[in-house]
Amino acid sequence: MPKVLRIDRKLYHLEKPPLMPSDTVGLNKGDILILCAGFEDRSIAVLNNAINSGKSGFSIVLVEYLPNVPENKTNEIMKKCSEYGISVVHLLYDRENPPSIGDALLNILHAVECRIFVDISGMSRLLIVQILNVLGNPPFNFSRSTILYSMAQQYPPNEKEVDAEISKMEEDSLHSAMFLSSGVFELAVVPELSSVSSEGQPIRVVAFPSFNPNQLAALRSEIQASSFTLIHGIPPLEENAWRPDKINILNRIEDISNRDDLEVSTLEYNETLELLLNIYDKCGVLERIIVAPTGSKMQTVAVGIFRAFMEDIQIVYPTPRSFPKPKKYTKGVRQLYQLHLDSFSDIRK
Repeated sequence: MPKVLRIDRKLYHLEKPPLMPSDTVGLNKGDILILCAGFEDRSIAVLNNAINSGKSGFSIVLVEYLPNVPENKTNEIMKKCSEYGISVVHLLYDRENPPSIGDALLNILHAVECRIFVDISGMSRLLIVQILNVLGNPPFNFSRSTILYSMAQQYPPNEKEVDAEISKMEEDSLHSAMFLSSGVFELAVVPELSSVSSEGQPIRVVAFPSFNPNQLAALRSEIQASSFTLIHGIPPLEENAWRPDKINILNRIEDISNRDDLEVSTLEYNETLELLLNIYDKCGVLERIIVAPTGSKMQTVAVGIFRAFMEDIQIVYPTPRSFPKPKKYTKGVRQLYQLHLDSFSDIRK
């Protein structure tokens, strides 16, 4: 009798669809594009690409963040959609009260028969995981689903800014660096991403150290973890090769004794996905695994795919308390990528 693989092993052995660079967005008539009205240049790059390529007949689900940021490109998006006859459905997303987004999105998408494109370029990490959880479960099971991602031209902070913050930390052990966000509002736990695993097991926290050291500090403070697995991102561009070492210093990684350190690309989602599956295979029976998607956008895609299949994984997200001015965020657009998720629908067959 042939051996029946567990779902995590089926997912591990599946030939993962590639993340493909693309010059044009493959939107066709009847398709849905989900995007966020962010303030970064890349948050509107996919829409501009589709319009400039002559695409028509698709519609948009426009996610609008609360609390509102005046610099968000909502008005610009609405003006373009009106000019080119693109229908828009608005979906509010409250960063400080995120649980309802899954049901709301499902209500919008349940009757869609064409492809669903998700532009993650301007999305928060938790929202990416929530959307992938919807698309990875019935009735979609990742069929007809495509991720779109625009890589930025410039990623702040620069090395000089980081070195200045590290110097302040050395002078004052209580100094907290602020780059893309600051502090933690709370550890967000949404019902659809909660764990069904039994209580009482030792807890392993899987996290991605970032330029907001308060996120990892909050995880260490709020969760009584027995151990940590820290996934360190390796940037795809040589110009950003300095970043991992500086992130380690900012997060005081060497002070965390009960940890495992692993490294994967910040761009190639399949590396992160396979790593998460190996952690699950090694630790999932004896430990309760909690994952905090604090890494790159494509690493977060891996977390979302992983959680869509592994329902005993708990997702928590340390929501930043505040954000700096939009000018501190990414600038420009370097490359557009597409990731078709259809082959993941074979896992549940």
